Amino acid sequence: MKFTLTAAAALAVLTLGAAPSFEEFAGRVRPDHPRMFLTRETLPAFRERANTLCRPLLDDMKKRTDALPAEPGLEFKADVAEMKGGKLVFKKLLNDQNAAIYAVKTSGGTEALECAILYLATGDRAYFEKSKRYLKLLVEFVEWSDRCRILPEWFNNTRLSGLVAYDWLYNELTPEERRGFLGPMLKHVEHMQNPGYMRNGGGPETGNYGEPGLQLYAGLAAYGDGIDDARAEKLLRNGYRLNTAMMNLRDEISGGSGLLTSICSGYSFGQYPWASYNFLHVLESAAGIDGTEHWTQMRDYGNWFSWAAIPSRAAKDGFLDFGWGDAFHGTNAMPCYLMYTHLAQAIHFYGGSEPERAKQARAVMEMIPPHIRKILALRTYPYLPFILTGFDPEVKNAEPPEQVLAGDIAAYFPTFGLMIVRSGATENDTYASIKAGARHTQHQHYDENSFIIYRRGFQALDTGERGSAAHHRVYYPQTVAHNSILIRMENEPLPPYWYPANAPAIPGKVFNDGGQSRMAANRPLGFEKSPYHAVTGGDATGCYAPEKCSEAVRQFVYVAPDYFVIYDRVTSVKPDQKKSFLLHTQNEPEELSPG
Repeated sequence: MKFTLTAAAALAVLTLGAAPSFEEFAGRVRPDHPRMFLTRETLPAFRERANTLCRPLLDDMKKRTDALPAEPGLEFKADVAEMKGGKLVFKKLLNDQNAAIYAVKTSGGTEALECAILYLATGDRAYFEKSKRYLKLLVEFVEWSDRCRILPEWFNNTRLSGLVAYDWLYNELTPEERRGFLGPMLKHVEHMQNPGYMRNGGGPETGNYGEPGLQLYAGLAAYGDGIDDARAEKLLRNGYRLNTAMMNLRDEISGGSGLLTSICSGYSFGQYPWASYNFLHVLESAAGIDGTEHWTQMRDYGNWFSWAAIPSRAAKDGFLDFGWGDAFHGTNAMPCYLMYTHLAQAIHFYGGSEPERAKQARAVMEMIPPHIRKILALRTYPYLPFILTGFDPEVKNAEPPEQVLAGDIAAYFPTFGLMIVRSGATENDTYASIKAGARHTQHQHYDENSFIIYRRGFQALDTGERGSAAHHRVYYPQTVAHNSILIRMENEPLPPYWYPANAPAIPGKVFNDGGQSRMAANRPLGFEKSPYHAVTGGDATGCYAPEKCSEAVRQFVYVAPDYFVIYDRVTSVKPDQKKSFLLHTQNEPEELSPG
């Protein structure tokens, strides 16, 4: 049976104008500074906001900055790393991969920007001088990491902060000070695009917070200033094209739903939004281009969160996670401490033109626990609270959030073949999701036609845990860890999956325990819904090895408020290839009545 995607159920996709070409963008880049996140025209509003609404944040920043050493240097964390024979050697592992920033007390970039913020907000010249000293430290850090031939940092945050600080202080730096900072930084950013050793090379299809994503901001910091114009233009061109490609792909994946690149919540509701928001900010500040006229992914972002999160007062941040993809399953708590900040940005950009989406975003914000119901003064992006002039925290919805969000029983996200259903929007309601036809593989598992059901606890859940152990590779992403179908075949190779760089080698030979071996090969069967039911399904035959699977079709029906029908039609190539229906439960099942 094939269902249809009715017009009423289909996600709205708006046809917007094409993004400006690089030549048009570059021709509109303002010749003066600052031009990243701040301009001379917006500086008065920045100062007022910093000294009124954001005064507590500014005071905290002042305390932190006043405690910094006046003459900073590159200081090692003696218990973490040391230099031996000109090489950086780690004494212990701090993450999935080694990076130079783990070995030092600070790289200087974040401190330089916080000092610059304080200087522009207060006019105190001491912060200007301190910011310059920390910019010198950042140069020392990147040159040292390049000499050591080691990844400077997995995210590009501290170097981005340094580039922004330079841009904000540009008018009062001497020509020698400008060349002393920007010359080495441009060479470093260019070098890290292809260094010949490990780097974070993620681009448009990922979070875009690694080395490629830094090019735009390095190019903007230097464009047309006569310091290294050829290199600056090259970086700006590459960075602009990368970011427009990212925005186009994210709009395609979102399709009017707000789903951002991956259905894995730790990424979708963590680091991934920053690249979109930062690009929208600098398009406006650097070139006067309104990116909201070209891309809508962040306009709809609150809609995606409202469907992907399960309300729970017991969870630390107020919501539980379905657990799709590379999620942490220890507690299934939704990692949403950034969501108030992310949604505030959505309202800043789109609230005026899209009042219904803003209303939806505010409903989610009102459900966020008070301890994270605020714009965070993040060390990674310290400028943010001071520039969100389009967001007013005092504006509230007239209706309670549960009423705003509870209007529909199902949503469908076609780029991942993902259906989510719910009986309401409170923690006592029923929630379920099935993935049947993903076309993108970012942080995804071999879990096509798998489902998750929640009703006052997980009745069917994703299992496994990520980390630096064989379990991460051998079980966690494999079909056996999900509520799907196994078709066993002797000595079937285990399909590949990423494994942390610092993880130990897996001893011995491992095999596929009956699971799928291909991603993005499920054929979705469509989606239908009414006020009383929702149905979808997928033909996952192509996800299994052809030597063992002739057919693997699942249909999944939700009958509101609490009933589910799961129908499978599975045929193995050989009769002795055993088939198994997987159902992972939160607690051991108990027989409630005889028979």
